[in-house]
Amino acid sequence: MSQQVSFRQYSGTAAENYQRYFVPAIGAPVAAYLLAAAALQPGERVLDLACGTGVVTRLAAEKVGSAGRVVGADVAADMIAVARSVAAPTGVEIEWHEADAASLPFPDDAFDVVLCQMGLMFMEDRAGALTEARRVLASAGRLVLSTPGTIQRPFEIMDEALVRHVSPDLGGFVRAVFSMDDAEALRGLVEEAGFEHVETQTTTTRLELPAPAEFLWQYIHATPLGGFVANAPDDAKAALERDVVEQWEGFVEDGATIVDQPMVVATAR
Repeated sequence: MSQQVSFRQYSGTAAENYQRYFVPAIGAPVAAYLLAAAALQPGERVLDLACGTGVVTRLAAEKVGSAGRVVGADVAADMIAVARSVAAPTGVEIEWHEADAASLPFPDDAFDVVLCQMGLMFMEDRAGALTEARRVLASAGRLVLSTPGTIQRPFEIMDEALVRHVSPDLGGFVRAVFSMDDAEALRGLVEEAGFEHVETQTTTTRLELPAPAEFLWQYIHATPLGGFVANAPDDAKAALERDVVEQWEGFVEDGATIVDQPMVVATAR
């Protein structure tokens, strides 16, 4: 890609759209297994890295309760602003920080659990982020993170159509979301950061997404793709929609676009 698309580029309403559309369609469904693997206990101290607008953070807060401590950290200021605007679970306070995962503003041994859902693949310094996660964890603390598994055909279709109708410069953004789909490679990266008892498991989450045209534009405008696609000619955007909708029809059941998406979950001490 000659234009570098990055989640640092969230601006305008993208973060709001992320909370409104991406979280209920994808963020919340895939969080279930991550939180099950974390097995959070009342009173624990939890850091949610690359927290986005805070779906996992708030779910973690429900688990640890008022006796616990929950912190959400994300490099994108707009994401943190939206996270702060969404109500926390009753009786629980959440701390929000704009912070780079590779340089965290927390002392050593500050947390019992570090969570990270669908964020590691976008980090510029993955090894540094994992090293920092280890630093801020208490003795016997645990890391639980997830990355999307193998890209499924609907997302490949969208990636190909963006290149074909909008710009070759957008090639690879959608695929970048699925760039850490190898469980063994993820295990190795976590072990290199000094973690022990590293285990990985691939599970599948059924995503019941909105109808094709609706989900296409929700996805685009909830990501940094929105700014690039918005500047495309109207005929290019219309061609993009026709192409994607036609090919996605084969995945529609009862009006919903169905994607059975593998997720790789790693746990470590």
